[in-house]
Amino acid sequence: MPQEITRTQTEKYTVYTGPTAESFSPTMAGITYPDPAYEILVYRRPLCVFEYVLSGRGHIERNGSILTVNAGDAYILTAGTYHHYYSDKVDPWTKIWFNVSGSLVQHLLSDYGLDGVTLIPRFHNETPLTRILDAFTADPVHSADKLAVLLHQYIQELADFLANKVPINPTALAIRNYIDMHLTESLSLDHLADTVSLSRSRLIHLFQEVYHVAPYQYYLSQKCKLAQSMLSRTTLPVSAISTQLGFLDPHHFSSFFKKQCGLSPASYRKLHTAPGNFPT
Repeated sequence: MPQEITRTQTEKYTVYTGPTAESFSPTMAGITYPDPAYEILVYRRPLCVFEYVLSGRGHIERNGSILTVNAGDAYILTAGTYHHYYSDKVDPWTKIWFNVSGSLVQHLLSDYGLDGVTLIPRFHNETPLTRILDAFTADPVHSADKLAVLLHQYIQELADFLANKVPINPTALAIRNYIDMHLTESLSLDHLADTVSLSRSRLIHLFQEVYHVAPYQYYLSQKCKLAQSMLSRTTLPVSAISTQLGFLDPHHFSSFFKKQCGLSPASYRKLHTAPGNFPT
């Protein structure tokens, strides 16, 4: 087997030093600046790599072929696979990245149909991965729970983007992206309308016209899906999930969840968790 290669002279990154679990273990996150000599070659490491190219271009060797990655593209290098990727020598890339391992990551990629996906071309949305990088950098000791939520949102964003077969109104897409990136906060339609420079009534009409659901109902539905995944795919206590999702206390979270999903959080976890995988 050829020797593994790591040539990275122009990177700024943070190493996670806090407690981890077998289900979710963040490792590093950072930004790579233009360097024609940048090259990574590894074999079957247990890390999943999420990257987004801000500018320039690079190349990924996969299954005997070479993929060219351009500014605005996202890509995923799954755990346990051969990774060889390098910067373009003429137009070297700038990219942000997040390395993580654990069964939760594999479950999410599988659940959203991304376990066989490498390149997501023309994604043109640096915000989700930037939020992960910012949260990681701000607290590399206690941010694992928050990073798990943000990664779930990112994977969902990638899957939704790939599922869109027809062009979407850019303003409607901006509204949806805003909602998807603020599921752990209270949603103010007035603030959202100001953000996209629309009246509240026009925002509601446009979103419903494109996505066939009212924006606030979409927010509630996506928040519920996120809660469902955290209940079935993590060992976090209900109280911790409540806090991560921005509820005042577990009682408010339980009331919301039961109204939206028809079951209490504890009942949902018991029903949808495979025996022996996670404690109820």
